[in-house]
Amino acid sequence: MGIRFFRGQKIKYEHEFSQLREIVEILRKEYPTEPVYLLTGVLVANGQIDCVILTKNGPLILDLKAFRGEITGVENGKWEVKTKDGPLPLPNLFLQAKIHRQDFIDRIIPTCRSQFPHVGETNLRKTGSWLYLCKGSTYPEGQIDFRKVKWFRIVTGDDLIQKMRFMESGYTLRIQDMDAIVRALRLEEYSFEDDAPLVPAAKTRKKPLVSRTTLIILLIILALFCIGLFVILAFPGAKVAAANALQGVITLTGGWMHTVAKDSFKKNSSVQDSQQALIYLNRLRMGEGETPLSFDERAYTLALVRARDMAEYKYLNYTNPETGSSTLALKRWHGFSENESVFETLYSQWTGYTPGIERQAIDSWITDSGNRQRLLFDHPSGGMACADGYCSYIGVRHIPAQGMNPTSSPMNATVNASA
Repeated sequence: MGIRFFRGQKIKYEHEFSQLREIVEILRKEYPTEPVYLLTGVLVANGQIDCVILTKNGPLILDLKAFRGEITGVENGKWEVKTKDGPLPLPNLFLQAKIHRQDFIDRIIPTCRSQFPHVGETNLRKTGSWLYLCKGSTYPEGQIDFRKVKWFRIVTGDDLIQKMRFMESGYTLRIQDMDAIVRALRLEEYSFEDDAPLVPAAKTRKKPLVSRTTLIILLIILALFCIGLFVILAFPGAKVAAANALQGVITLTGGWMHTVAKDSFKKNSSVQDSQQALIYLNRLRMGEGETPLSFDERAYTLALVRARDMAEYKYLNYTNPETGSSTLALKRWHGFSENESVFETLYSQWTGYTPGIERQAIDSWITDSGNRQRLLFDHPSGGMACADGYCSYIGVRHIPAQGMNPTSSPMNATVNASA
C-alpha cells in the first residue's frame, strides 16, 4: 500500500520539508505494506497543523520544530531551548499542541458520527498531539507528567516509531475512514518527491446512471421491439409469430429486472455467497501452503446471526454491549457440540451491504497481521456472512482430547474491527 500524501497548504519552509522527509523515510521503513496517510499544511480554526499521520491506530498530530537542544517548559508559562549558542525563548509549545489537537478533533467529529461511528467520539478524543524536534534534542524528566497527559509527547526521529508503537487508540482506523477524514478536510493529494498534485481526494468519481451492461440490454430490447413492429406492419400474417416473440422478450426482461431488483435490495449474504467467499479464502490459504477449509453451514448461520445482531444494535465487538450475546454463548444453539471450538473475526463498512462485501472483508483481514493469523490458522472448516455492512467469519475446530499436545488447543473467540 505505501504512503499517500495530502495537503491543505504547500510546504513553505525548508526546515519543514527536511523534517517531513525524515519522517517519511522513518514511516516507509516501519510500514512497508500497511496503509499510511500523511497530511501536511492542514488549516484549522486557530492556525495550521504541520503534519498529521493516519495509521490503523488512528490520527497522530505532529508540530514540527526546527531547533536542537535541551527543552524546558511545563503546562503554564513560556518555554526555552538551551542551544550551543545560548538559551532561546519559546512560546508555550504545550498550549499550541493542545489548541491544534482540539481544533482537529472538533473538525473531525461530525465526520466520525456520519462516516465511521464505530470509532466513537470518546476514542477520537484520545488523538495525540506531539512536538517533533531535531535529532539530539532532549526534554529532562520532572516537568510535564506524561502519565497524566497521555496525548502529549516530545519526540525526535530517534524515538518517533518507538512511541507510536505504544499508542492506545482503542479502535482500528480503516482505509475508508482515512479517506473520509481527507474528504472532510478537503485536502489535495500530491507527490511528495516532485510536489505535483494528483487526483484530489475530495472529489469522488461519478458513477454512471446506467451501467454498460444495462445499457446494452436496453438497446437490445429496443432493437427487438423495432424489428417486431416492422414485421407486424410489413407482414400482417406474421402477427402471431411477432406476438410470441414479443412475449418472449417481455419474459426475458422481467426475469432480468427481477434479478437486478433482488441484488439491489439484498441485505445479507446467502449460503451461495458464503460458499464463494470460502472458495476465495481457500485460494489465499493454499497460496500460503495451508490446507483448504470445508464449508460449515452451521458456521454460516451463526455468522449471519452475529452480523444481523451487530447491524441491529450498531456495534462492532465480539459481545453485544447491551444484551451480552456472543459467539460462544450462541454456538450450542447452532448445532455445535461441546468438543468443538469456534473463533470469530469481524469487519464493517458504513455503506451497508454491497455485492462483493464478503471478499472485501477477507482482503481487509488478510492485510492485518492479527486477522491474517486467524484466517490462516489450522482449522478444518468455517463460514462467513454479512448483513447491512457488518461481517462475521466463524472458524470451527475440534477440541483435542485430554493428554494431547497442549500447543494444539483451539483459539478463543476474538474480534478485530478492520477495513
